Amino acid sequence: MILKYSKIYLIIALMILTTALKAQNILVGAGIGGGTFEMNSIKDYNQTIVELLPFKPVLTDNFPPFFIYKAEVLYCFPKILAVGFNFHTTSTGSRLALSDYSGSFEHDNVQKGLFPGVKIMLGKAPGKSNGLNFLLEGGAAFSTMDIERVFKLADESQTDQIDYTAQGFFVQPGICYFRNIYSNVKLCANVSYYYGFEKGYHLPNEKDQKLFNSESGKPIKPQWDGIRLGITAYWSFRNNAN
Repeated sequence: MILKYSKIYLIIALMILTTALKAQNILVGAGIGGGTFEMNSIKDYNQTIVELLPFKPVLTDNFPPFFIYKAEVLYCFPKILAVGFNFHTTSTGSRLALSDYSGSFEHDNVQKGLFPGVKIMLGKAPGKSNGLNFLLEGGAAFSTMDIERVFKLADESQTDQIDYTAQGFFVQPGICYFRNIYSNVKLCANVSYYYGFEKGYHLPNEKDQKLFNSESGKPIKPQWDGIRLGITAYWSFRNNAN
């Protein structure tokens, strides 16, 4: 599902990029950062698994912060405003594990997200001059959850794997500081907060086959909410008249 939407978004992005490059008034950027992830719904799901099993595995990873990768294109207006589109991707996960002389058990939960959207920046001259800017991002959220359980007992082994998908949308307000490095190279440090409005996980292409917590009866959904920190490098294409 994510791959399908990624191809569509990439085609649209390339069309917009081609038009923007002709305008010669844009910034093309690539960035890296990090984020925290709430994931309370899935943390409760892991706890339910522990309570239902006849043995008690240990939670060794619990959706830790991870890297976020971003690409974007911004069109800079003469004053106070820059608008464009971007997408970012990240992942996180958890592991329940237990092992002794007789065997082992592992329950891995890997979450991946792809977030295409639009971006608005407000400031003195976003992308043109050094300074602080306000930013607002928003768009669609496409998530996958890959679950793999491996149970080993003596010489026997059993592996179960199942995948789920979820969709939603997000808004992400924040601030950023632009710094001109060279005539066409700029750096931007940013801090923001992701607010997600995701729906529950379901089987791929079967939205009626949803995943619920058997104890609470609540749907299990991705919750990418959290702080975002990052730095983005831009290359500017600008008409000399601007």
